[in-house]
This record gives sequence, structure tokens and C-alpha cells, in this order.
Amino acid sequence: MNKSEELMLLKGINKRFGTVQILFDVNLSIYKGKVHALLGSNGAGKSTLMKIIAGDYTLDSGTIHLDNQLINISSPGEAKNYGISVIHQELNLVKELTVFENIYLGKEITVGFGNFINSKKKALTMTREIINKYNIQLDPLKKVKDLSIGEQQLVEILKAVSEESKVLIMDEPTAALSVEETKQLFEVIKSLKSKGIGIIYISHRLDEIQEICDYVNILRDGRNVSEGSINNFSSERIIEDMIGTQIDDIFPSSNRKKGEELLRVEKIQNEILHNISFSLYEGEIIGIFGLIGAGQSEILNVLFGTKDKKDGDIYMKNKPVKIHSPMEAKKLGLAYVTENRKEEGLLLELGSDENMVLPSLWEFSSLGIKKQNLIKTVANNYKETLKIKLTNISQPVKNLSGGNQQKVILAKWLLTEPEIILLSEPTRGIDVGARVEIYKLLDQLANENKKGIIMASSDADEVIGVSDRIFVIFEGNIIAEINKSDATREKLMEFASGAIYVKEGV
Repeated sequence: MNKSEELMLLKGINKRFGTVQILFDVNLSIYKGKVHALLGSNGAGKSTLMKIIAGDYTLDSGTIHLDNQLINISSPGEAKNYGISVIHQELNLVKELTVFENIYLGKEITVGFGNFINSKKKALTMTREIINKYNIQLDPLKKVKDLSIGEQQLVEILKAVSEESKVLIMDEPTAALSVEETKQLFEVIKSLKSKGIGIIYISHRLDEIQEICDYVNILRDGRNVSEGSINNFSSERIIEDMIGTQIDDIFPSSNRKKGEELLRVEKIQNEILHNISFSLYEGEIIGIFGLIGAGQSEILNVLFGTKDKKDGDIYMKNKPVKIHSPMEAKKLGLAYVTENRKEEGLLLELGSDENMVLPSLWEFSSLGIKKQNLIKTVANNYKETLKIKLTNISQPVKNLSGGNQQKVILAKWLLTEPEIILLSEPTRGIDVGARVEIYKLLDQLANENKKGIIMASSDADEVIGVSDRIFVIFEGNIIAEINKSDATREKLMEFASGAIYVKEGV
């Protein structure tokens, strides 16, 4: 790439926290109108590097140049002044305000002597101009609470470009988006590229990296490993560079044998679900595949008692059961790893040890006093078993990577000794290395421990790779049952999109 096209250069970046060094002489070049994939396993240093660029952390040594000028970024405000914007996984929007009010929140436009009405009119006009400039389909007068997740993502992008951003950092931007919303986002990214904006793109979805990115930068253990044009990086090379070893297969090649029936649902329905029926056996993993919003998570919520069913029956070991709450589900031997781990699965300020024992707290206390030594012993055992990476067992889980947070949730539920494990989007926002470990764990739980596992996911490759049988859901209906040996991504997508509508399996 021509040096004149270089937008930002990071050279020799070092960062340590206490005695632990996180980044070692890291270099990164960002070019105008190009999308740069920043990749690495959990703990590789991606987040630390991005926080240095965004002004959340200060570097210990090294230099940052923007437009060939040496700059010093000591705060998020300074980063914004330099034209650096970040779109986080957790969107930072005021849902009761409209699109245009969110875009200009904190940078209200003064007209005349601060005339409020005219200021809002000016902000609305400018919002419409930006929407048209980037060809975004969005109503500026609509309240954010009435937008889809994908549309909210676009509002965050509009906030960034309204500040005349030069560098845009996108952290897992498609994690909660549907297929159509992802396509729309990619069209917006192409428009941003055409305006010369440099984009740093962090994602664990390798198919996206291949489709939308121009360059790849891979970190491992805080060091540069490889970089270059996306044309020189196959998915296999990316994975091997990230984890440092060759990998023949992401998914375990287990030959599981199912046992007795653990669970049977018959004609379950509510406002979203319609006549849902299937069985789950000992030692079996079944996948429920559908596009986001198709109803796969709703099935798990009904089974775990967080959503009501209006009709239908649930049987466990051939006996009818009533599940009206998570407490009842837990007593029956069910565990639920939800897709929104930060809001529903963890207490972020507590340590891994405290989080792990939450559903079983009565077993770890006496007369209202927690048995701290026992809690730490058990938590450390799960830390070793699940290979959870942390500095100490009491470290707040908010400081852990996504993959390690997910392992803490798995440990939490395994402590309850469930017979059936429900998982919703279990590897969303998790790197390939952590995914491999989680897939192996699920295989072990089914194969050796004879657990029954139901995994709801919108990732076709994941469902095919992990499941023994796959149920495809479309608009609240299970429209196909497909054995692992017959499953392909194309077949799943045809059913999930409604292109083929079959009510009784294939």
C-alpha cells in the first residue's frame, strides 16, 4: 500500500498493568478507505490496543501518527477531537429519544441566541443530510426504542460520522444482527470506505472477515504475529496464526450414542411459537437453528420457565412436568446459558468464584455465612477444568474476555449437576480458540457425562458442527428436522429463510 494512503500508524506500542505486560512493541497501520481486521484470541491484546487508540488507556511507550502527524491521545475526548470513534458491542443510546436527538446528543447545535426549536430543526436537517450521504434507510424522527438492533447500530455509526470521524473502530458489530441487517451494515461500510474513512473491524466471524475486510492484523500474546492483504489469509491460516498451532477441525469428531429419552415437548405454543414438538435423549446434542428472531430462544425460555406457554405439554423421563419459573426448572435438572451473558448470566462486579456459586449458594453457606474457603476451592477446580484465564479467582468478571465469561457461566450451571443444558447463542462474540474449547466441553458433557444438550443458534456452521440432529425454525414453526450427516449450510439457510417450507421434516 502506498505510504501516502496511510491514515494512522501505531509503532512500538507497549503497555503493562502492574507487573503484567499486555502489549509488546505492537505495530499497526490503518489506510484511508480500507477495512482492517484486528484479530486474536482472548487475551491477545486487541481490547487493550483499541482502548489506547480510543483514549481509555495511555500507552507506556511507542508512538501514534495520524495523517503523518505525531499525536498524543490521553483521553476519549482527545480521541474524538482527532476524529477517532468507537462503536462498542453495548450500544450507547438513549432509547426514549429520537434518532436525530441521539446523533446530536451532547453536541447540540446553537442557532441565533440558542433558540431551542431552531436548533432542533437544524439538527434534524443535518441528520437527514448524513442519512442521504451514506444511503442509510432510517427515519430520523423515530424513537430509538422502536428500532431493531441493526437500526440502532446504524444510529451509532451516524453519531460517529456526524463528528467527521477519520478512524472508526467497530467491535463485533454484527453479533446481534440478522442476516439482512448484516447485509445493510456492509453496504454502509462500503459507503464509509468510499469517503476515505479507515475502519478497524473486530469480529470472530471469519466469513465476515473474508467478505468485508481488506487487510488482516493478527495479535497473539500481545505481539504482532502476521499482517497483510486478506487475499493472503485463508480461514485456516487465520485460525492457526491466532492460536499458534495447526488445527485440523474446529469441531470435535465424536461418535456419540444416545440413551433414554430425557425430555419431550408436544405442541408447545404461545404468541411466538406454534405447535413445537421434539424429543431430547441422553448423550445427545440437538441444535435449533433459525435467523435472529425466528423463535429459537423462545423455546429455551419456555423450557426454563422464563416465558409462559399457552398450550402444549412438557415431559421429563416420560413424566408430565409443569415449569413456571427458573427455580422449578433448576429443581427438575435444567440449566440455561443465556445469549446475553452480561445482563442475564453474570453479576459483573463480583468475582468468578461468587458468580459460580450463585445458583447453589445454599450449599456453600451455613447459618447465613458463606463458606469462603470451600467456594474458592470449588471455583479454582472449575477454573482449571474449563481453562478459565484470569489473574485470580476473585477478579471481577467484568474484566474477563467474552470467552472466559462464558466459561464462568458454564461452571455456574455445571455446579448444579443438571441433566439437561440449554444454550442460546453460546459462542456469540467469542474467539475461535475459546470456541474450540467450548465445543469440546459440550461434546464431553454429552459423550462422557450423558447430558442432554439443546443449543439454539443462528450460526449454521456451529449448529452443523456440534449437533446430532438439527431442527430449523421459521416464524415460530419447526419446519424441518435434519440429521447431521444430511445438513449443509445452504440447506439450513433455505429452510430458515422460508424459501422451503416443510412442516414435517426431511
